[in-house]
Amino acid sequence: MLYHPDKHRDPELKRQAEQLFNYVHQAYEVLSDPQSRAIYDIFGKKGLEVEGWEVVERKRTPAEIREEYERLQRERDERRLQQRTNPKGTISVGIDVTDLFDRYEEDFEDVPGGGFPHIEINRMHISQSIEAPLTTSDTAVLSGSLSTRSLILPSAVFYATVGPLAIYLAVQKLIIMPYVRAQKEQELEKQKEDSASEIARRKQEAEASVLLMQESVKRIIDAEESKMGLIILNAWYGKFVSDNSQKRERAKVIDVTVPLQCLVKDSKLILTEASKAGLPGFYDPCVGEEKSLKLLYQFRGAMHQVLSGDTEPLKIPKQTHRINSET
Repeated sequence: MLYHPDKHRDPELKRQAEQLFNYVHQAYEVLSDPQSRAIYDIFGKKGLEVEGWEVVERKRTPAEIREEYERLQRERDERRLQQRTNPKGTISVGIDVTDLFDRYEEDFEDVPGGGFPHIEINRMHISQSIEAPLTTSDTAVLSGSLSTRSLILPSAVFYATVGPLAIYLAVQKLIIMPYVRAQKEQELEKQKEDSASEIARRKQEAEASVLLMQESVKRIIDAEESKMGLIILNAWYGKFVSDNSQKRERAKVIDVTVPLQCLVKDSKLILTEASKAGLPGFYDPCVGEEKSLKLLYQFRGAMHQVLSGDTEPLKIPKQTHRINSET
């Protein structure tokens, strides 16, 4: 109801509400479907992105869904490995069975041991190749082959099959891995840039949410003040530092006073065991770093304070949060 476009007359607020309401609609589609909800509850959004769910029988228990997810994940990893290395191999063997067709019937009778004809392998060709992607456009191909026209020796077969693999492992360790490592470092820098743009997008959405909450928050505060209920005075979310550098601290935290007050109902605020970055009006100000929520609130005229970990459940008000009057 908070994000419903019909609740807002201002054109800009209406536009922002439509965008956020679309996210609510997407969430509803997932959570209202028993199978999608079971997948999401177990694996989160990444579970919904795995190919193959559309052909899975819908009447399954969470354990069966987990097993099916792991199977689909293995199949996807195997396909990726196959696509990356594209291993190829051929073996051709020449067998001399002349003795089987070029003997007279009486010759079989004179041969000791039942007269079996002499059959031998007189030719063999073995080849193998493995591709090692270096970049999106460059690929190294390692290949080896062996041909022989005499009695096949086990050592020759060994070197023909194991040799290319050993060379590949050596090249992989000495050349390819350092190269790939450098590529990954470049990709990491790009991910940081992409993360910055994602943070900016989430920040914009959070600010839009806060604007849409203003009227609701005013009504909630009026109702709570009338009964000396729960009033959120200050709330900060992010990474707090132990030194006295206010500049560093402010750069790592965001003000979430309005979003938390909007969640107050009947003088209570209850947050479940999940990252608080996903709450309406929140975003992650320091991706990959440890975060906390610091709250200063008033209940029944008394000041309270609490510091909660990012994924810790939280329920307020509590007597243990009350600030000593002397303090």
